[in-house]
Amino acid sequence: MSHKRATSVLFNKLGKIYIFSSAAISLLICILIFTTLLLNTKEVYSRGLFFTLEWNPSKELFGIWPMIFGSITVTFIALTLAVPIALFTSIYTAEFLSPRYRFFVKSLLELLAGIPSIIYGLIGVAFFSLWIENVFDLESGRTILCAGLILAIMILPTIITLSDDAFSHIPQKYREASLGLGLYRYEMIFSCLWPLAKNNVIGATLLALGRALGETMAVMLVIGSLDKIPTPFYNWLTSGQTITSKLGREISETPFGSLHFQALIFMALILFLIVLVLILLSQYFSRHSERLYE
Repeated sequence: MSHKRATSVLFNKLGKIYIFSSAAISLLICILIFTTLLLNTKEVYSRGLFFTLEWNPSKELFGIWPMIFGSITVTFIALTLAVPIALFTSIYTAEFLSPRYRFFVKSLLELLAGIPSIIYGLIGVAFFSLWIENVFDLESGRTILCAGLILAIMILPTIITLSDDAFSHIPQKYREASLGLGLYRYEMIFSCLWPLAKNNVIGATLLALGRALGETMAVMLVIGSLDKIPTPFYNWLTSGQTITSKLGREISETPFGSLHFQALIFMALILFLIVLVLILLSQYFSRHSERLYE
């Protein structure tokens, strides 16, 4: 018995060491990425070249606001389209769909989440861009709206799957108590279950938002390549540019260490910090939601 106990204690210590080491390595990698990006943007940062609206490397003008605007706009469109659909779909799969079919539906959704982004991009080029071009009578359908539409389709499976888990993990006693008080099923969902699942749903949305901001290939294929804020700014039927599409197009053709290269790395640094903040917020909402069940 003592031998088994000693072996168990040894494995516990090894497990703790392994988990701690993995966490430390992950943190170290994040610090190295941040440090590398920061060291390669010194000149751009010191000269303040990013505080302009014009991107013209030949004149040493590297205004990143059009790319930031494009990233925010495309993400806004994607979330506006995806979040309501994802929320009601997750409620249906968690609360109304038979368990016999729920596993099959969730498997399909997770399969959609694993499809490479280039496939979505090609679908956008072959179908959605042509559809937008014909409907709005445009010269080209590769617009900010098309990029937002493709991105909404891409993040739907992530939000649906995580939101479905948020509702499914709520203890059954809350449902029984609500129904026992005489609430209808819809009242139970929106009065009892939604307040408990809300933080996890927000966390799922933030994770999907991180993916939306970091998406490159699909957006690059359908958004066009105009380094300019539209006039008016809500004109989504024009070409644009996001941080990731700009990096994807120019980073491989830019001399290493040049001012142009540093400006691109600076945009990557901004994107890294934004995604890091979103992940931290997502973890905060998830932990806060766990306390509600206690």
